[in-house]
Amino acid sequence: MNVNEEKARIRKEIRRRREQLSSSVLSDIEKSLPDFISAIDDSELKKELKNAKRVALYRSINGEVPVDGLAGFFMSQGKKCCFPRIENDTMVFCDCDSLEDGEFDQSSIGIKEPVSTKHVVDPKDIDVVVLPAVAYNEEGTRLGMGGGFYDRYIGDLGSDRPYLLGICYEFQICSDVPGTDNDISADFIAVIPEEEYGE
Repeated sequence: MNVNEEKARIRKEIRRRREQLSSSVLSDIEKSLPDFISAIDDSELKKELKNAKRVALYRSINGEVPVDGLAGFFMSQGKKCCFPRIENDTMVFCDCDSLEDGEFDQSSIGIKEPVSTKHVVDPKDIDVVVLPAVAYNEEGTRLGMGGGFYDRYIGDLGSDRPYLLGICYEFQICSDVPGTDNDISADFIAVIPEEEYGE
């Protein structure tokens, strides 16, 4: 099995498991996530989140870890929050003042994206990126959905890239996630234990 076949196999399995999570479980995770992240005893993570002026997040879909509650928490602390939009096959991030529907449009694949009138953020003005992911290995190498948007966006920044925070379910840690030179790695992975979502 080559690297692409292995990635496709992992994506299929993780998506199947994510889609089994009930709406009530996802709602509970969303509500508890700010406290869960705040309680993590890692000095670098705490420092990066405390000092961050702007945090990039995503709008979850298909059982992804729901980070809307975390975005609301950051906004309540006075931090700017930005979210991805695809323009001409390129990902950009745009500031949003809230998570209200008027701030977002629905993309062709059902993902909520900032409306086109929203200001595009300079990548160097983003301090922390909360990464969406299909899976990670123990070294932090990220497996995305296959579009390469985050790999290119972060890769283009080189050593000036922001701090990368991965948040995932325990079943998303896969030792056999293959890494290539283009795959980005998280600086820290917050793993939600199975007892939080097992039914």
